[in-house]
Amino acid sequence: MKEQLLPWYLRSADFYKPNWHTRPTIGFELLFEFLRLSPSYELARKASMEGLSTADQLLLPPDFEQVKNTYQLLGDVQKILFRQWWIARGLSTFGNPYARPKLHAVAQLAGGKDISAETLVGNFESYLAGARHEEGLVDSVLIAVPLGLRQSEIRRQMSAILTAYSGHEQNSRQSPLIKLQGKRLRSKVLFNGLRLLWFKAAKPQWEHWRLGAKSRFSVTYSKELNPANPRRVVSTLESYDREMMTKITNRALKKFESIAENAARGRFPSQDPVHPVDFQYPFLAKRIQRKNTWEQEEKARLLAAFRSRRH
Repeated sequence: MKEQLLPWYLRSADFYKPNWHTRPTIGFELLFEFLRLSPSYELARKASMEGLSTADQLLLPPDFEQVKNTYQLLGDVQKILFRQWWIARGLSTFGNPYARPKLHAVAQLAGGKDISAETLVGNFESYLAGARHEEGLVDSVLIAVPLGLRQSEIRRQMSAILTAYSGHEQNSRQSPLIKLQGKRLRSKVLFNGLRLLWFKAAKPQWEHWRLGAKSRFSVTYSKELNPANPRRVVSTLESYDREMMTKITNRALKKFESIAENAARGRFPSQDPVHPVDFQYPFLAKRIQRKNTWEQEEKARLLAAFRSRRH
């Protein structure tokens, strides 16, 4: 079965629906996965669905209200597949609450005739009061296109005109409730960070050099170290490699824990200083296992329903 047909895979149409749209990016799924690991976000889930124990109360960060606000927007991420979550929560949070902007043919000027402004008023008023408002009053350029030109010449001149406006600051009413931060999403780096946190949860007692080697986090040192080696060091070079791998892994864990906690506050991807919350990796491992078990069962259920509809 083709992957794109499976019911839990996103379709391009999932990023657009009447009066909502956003640019497709892997960043939303990465945010979703980091939220699943955040201890602050898990506390917000418990506060909303189960209530907090006395022990939980002691773990609350000073800015827990901000985490709760994010949870109000994004909801539970443990017992829900990403596509389900995106349709239910994601698009309305990260999308623009207006129709997707497109080009409009406002009026046609007949060749060989003088056209008075009065004859075009109705066309302009219809566009300005209708489509322009529906699209959130986005910055636009009105361009007269001579229909007799070749398509290639039209494209060349259109490109030159639009280039002149490329640095223009966009002003519109479009305002997603949460925006991804930064102009360039380093998806591979973020995924490697997720994988490191998953390995840490699976092996919380491992030395960090061993953890970094197993997760292949460092291009340089991971390939030099065997995570299955005994604790005893056999050479000065191996000792040095372990020391460097330990430092790299320590920094990376702090970095990606911070990214997860910032995600819980509606900032992603961000390494801004954040109130620290203990990740408690043995408990995180149990949460990941429960999530994985549920996810496997949910995919099996959806697949069975999908196959029954096709036959």
